[in-house]
Amino acid sequence: MRHMQEINLKNAFNCRDLGGYQTRSGLMVQPKQLIRSGYLSDLDNSDQQALYNYGIRTIIDFRSPLEVRKYPDHYDSRTQYLKIPILKQDLTESMTNVRNLAGWLTDKWAGFHQMMRIYDQLIASDEVQRAYRQFFLTLVDANSGGILFHCSTGKDRTGIISILILVMLGVPEEVVKADYLCSNWFSAVRINNRLNEAKLVSDNLAYLKSIFDLSTVREDYFQQAVSMINDRYGSFDSYFHDRLGFDDAFLLRMRKKFLA
Repeated sequence: MRHMQEINLKNAFNCRDLGGYQTRSGLMVQPKQLIRSGYLSDLDNSDQQALYNYGIRTIIDFRSPLEVRKYPDHYDSRTQYLKIPILKQDLTESMTNVRNLAGWLTDKWAGFHQMMRIYDQLIASDEVQRAYRQFFLTLVDANSGGILFHCSTGKDRTGIISILILVMLGVPEEVVKADYLCSNWFSAVRINNRLNEAKLVSDNLAYLKSIFDLSTVREDYFQQAVSMINDRYGSFDSYFHDRLGFDDAFLLRMRKKFLA
């Protein structure tokens, strides 16, 4: 399943199709419609053409304004590009030089606790919820063709959005979690490179563990998001209705558009 869903690009990672997952009602998420990814700033012409040939017609960038300025996306000029920043900055430090993180990652739990705080924000922040609402409204009104959405590494901001999409479409939670955790598989080379860079900075185990926790996804992070939604808002349905402001008619539109 992992390799069937991956979109192989020479200069990108964690790029994969959400299509093919079955819902509890027996329907299927349509292939080539919802694609999640890491950053696209290293794409060459052949990668850009590959995405266009795959059917991508809209790209939605979740990164902060600073990330976008430093690492602008490269994409086929026939593709619509939209910016919907989810946070004012990337708190996972995914694009920060690991040398600059050594000063504050002195406790072995520093990276883990930072990630848990980030996941709280990715569920409960008013700023984030407004961005989610804008994203979903954009999805249902987008032109025909595939929609690729991404942040820097495609694992946290993109990961939460993917969770919300799949739950909204009726995919079982265990499948949603498996998709979330696959980011470690599809980002393995980048994770390994980042750890090797960190080892050149310091052999302090607390620092290296924190770099690992910042660079990966974990079941703890997934459960933090799910528990926040269930405990604070009652359920995913309540979150969609009461926090994101979507009625049953909107949810039906999502399912009609993206399920087969």
